[in-house]
Amino acid sequence: MTVPSTTTDPTAPPDDQLQRPFTALAPEDVLDFGDVHKRYPAMADFHARLGGTSLREVPSEQGGARILAKCEGENPNGSVKDRTAYALMADALRTHGDRPPEELRLLVYSGGKLASAMSLLGQRTGVRTRFVLMSSSPPSLLEKLRERGAEVDLVPAEGGFLQTIRASQRIAAAEPDWTAVFQHTNPVNVAIHQRTTGGEILSDLGDARPAAWLASIGSGGTFVGVLRALRGRFPDIRAIGVTPQEAPYANPGRPGGKPTYEGSGGHGYGIRQPFVKAHDDLIEGHRHVTLPRALRGMGEFFDLTGLRIGSSAAANWLAAKEVAAELPPDAVVVTVFACAGNPEQWSELGR
Repeated sequence: MTVPSTTTDPTAPPDDQLQRPFTALAPEDVLDFGDVHKRYPAMADFHARLGGTSLREVPSEQGGARILAKCEGENPNGSVKDRTAYALMADALRTHGDRPPEELRLLVYSGGKLASAMSLLGQRTGVRTRFVLMSSSPPSLLEKLRERGAEVDLVPAEGGFLQTIRASQRIAAAEPDWTAVFQHTNPVNVAIHQRTTGGEILSDLGDARPAAWLASIGSGGTFVGVLRALRGRFPDIRAIGVTPQEAPYANPGRPGGKPTYEGSGGHGYGIRQPFVKAHDDLIEGHRHVTLPRALRGMGEFFDLTGLRIGSSAAANWLAAKEVAAELPPDAVVVTVFACAGNPEQWSELGR
C-alpha cells in the first residue's frame, strides 16, 4: 500500500530517531544474551518463564473463518510487552558490559505495559529506571512503578503519545547520564517477536495455513516481528494493521490527544512507525477501532468466554471478526491478545 511519507512535526528534534530508516536484523545476529544471563541470573529466570503462551481459537462470525489468538497475558508480567522489555533490557545490559548495574540508568518512554515489565526487570537487576508516561496513565500502573522504585515523568495527555517520545528525547539530550531506550528503532524489538512470538505461532499452527495476520500497532515490534516469521513459511499471508480510529496509522494531522485503546496508535504529522514503514509494501491495509467500541468488545468477549482481555486485544478481536467474515469457514485468521486489561478498565465495565 502507498502511504504519504512527509511529516511536518514542529516538535521533532534534529536527526529524529523516529524518522530514520529501519532495516531489520536477523534474530541470531542481535539476540545473543548468554553473557547477560550469566551476569544477571534474574534475566535468565525471566527469560525461562517468558513465552509459551497459548494460541487458542476464539469466537468468530458465523459462517466465517476461524480466529486464533495468541494469549500474551500468560507471560510472567502479564503482557506481550514482557518480551519487548526483556530484549531491550538485555540489550542495554549487554552494552553496559561488566560495569556495576547501579551505574546504568535507563530512560524509557512507554504507553504503560512496557514500563510495567521494565520496572520489574530493573528492580530485579539493580538497574535504575525512569519512565516517561502520559498523564492519563492508570493509577494502578503508577502505584506499581513507585513500589518498584522507578521514577516517573508525566506528560500532558492532550499532546498524544508522540509527546512522551519527544519529552524522552529532550530529557536524554539535557541529562546524558540517563541512557535512552528507543523502542521504535531498536532491532531487538522486532527480532524478539520474530523468534519467539512468531516462532511459537508457527509451531502451534501445525498443519493450518493462515490466510491473514492482524495486530494492533504501537511501536510495531510485535506486528512486524510476527509478520516476518509468518512470511517465512506463508509468503502470501495477508497483513493487516489495527490502530485506534482516534489516532490512525500515519495520521497526517496534528495529534488530537483523544483517549484511545491502550498501547496503540498513530503519532500524527504523517509519522509512520519505522518498523512498519519499512514493511508498508507487505501490508494490505489498516482497520480502525474506537475506544468505546474496544471497551464494549472487552465486555462482549468476557461474556462469551469468561476470559479477560485488554482493550487492544478487543480491538484486534473485533477487526479479526471483520476479516474472518470476508473469508470462507475453512480459512484461519491469526491475531494477538496483548494483555488482560487493567483494573480501571474492568471497573468501568462493571466486571
